[in-house]
Amino acid sequence: MSMGILEEVNASYEKLSPVQKRIADFIFKYPDQVCFYSLKELSETLGVTEVTILRFTKKIGAQSFVEMKNRLREHLQTRLVHGDGLNRIADHVGGIRFGDHDKEEMFQEFVANEKNVIAKTFEQVSLKDILSAVAIIRQSRKIYVVGSELVTGICAYTTRRLLTLGLEALDLSNLSRALYNNYLAHATPEDCAIIFSVPGYAKHIVNTARYLDKKKIPQIAVTDQRTSPIAAYGTTVFTCNNHDLFFYNSVMGYMSVANALIYFAAMDNPEETNKRRGRLSEVRSAIGSTDFVKDGL
Repeated sequence: MSMGILEEVNASYEKLSPVQKRIADFIFKYPDQVCFYSLKELSETLGVTEVTILRFTKKIGAQSFVEMKNRLREHLQTRLVHGDGLNRIADHVGGIRFGDHDKEEMFQEFVANEKNVIAKTFEQVSLKDILSAVAIIRQSRKIYVVGSELVTGICAYTTRRLLTLGLEALDLSNLSRALYNNYLAHATPEDCAIIFSVPGYAKHIVNTARYLDKKKIPQIAVTDQRTSPIAAYGTTVFTCNNHDLFFYNSVMGYMSVANALIYFAAMDNPEETNKRRGRLSEVRSAIGSTDFVKDGL
């Protein structure tokens, strides 16, 4: 098993020069800050040249300064998953004026990361898995969409899109626990659940997956890795890249997987989709808008 970035720095420490040890000491003390510094900022903070820092990154086994920062972020994310306390990112970022950064460099790094998240996500997603999930969705009487915190917006979006396809979907992410439990108590193997779960892995979401598994209800699990707690219960499992330059989780990959499921659910049987949408249009025409009737008429 490969060592984490701080373990590698520690293993190399005795071989470092006095100046490089000063860089290492700063990283040990402030890993949650260093992973957001630009090369220029770290150089100025430590009073060393940028070349010195680049030599240091090579000495500890990183191929570049960016790789070192990425591995520090991964280290922090692992600590977060295991419940270790971290300083809030905003505590550091709030002390830096945006104008101090190279904005063009930041923009290019941001764009590159967004593209990479999508690319890395779909390296792990196969058409076979998409079609398997779509078959579950299309055959289900009711689709429960489950998630919390960061993914509640994706749950709402997914539910709305499935409803637009004429499928019976229910977003459980923002319900009271009483309603949440009530709906799940009535779920049957004729239904299915789409469960979104990000690192931090909310306990009630994991418990939901375990409960649905006992009831033999098919589950489409969308999470970050195969070792995620909900992955063990997934009938079909999708793993998403979640690397972010600022926060500890990106939901870009999760949204893309949701879009793929919705698109293929719509295109799997266009005729049936049009029939369902036609029935929705009929209801809308019959019931009308949400405007109030004036003067009681």
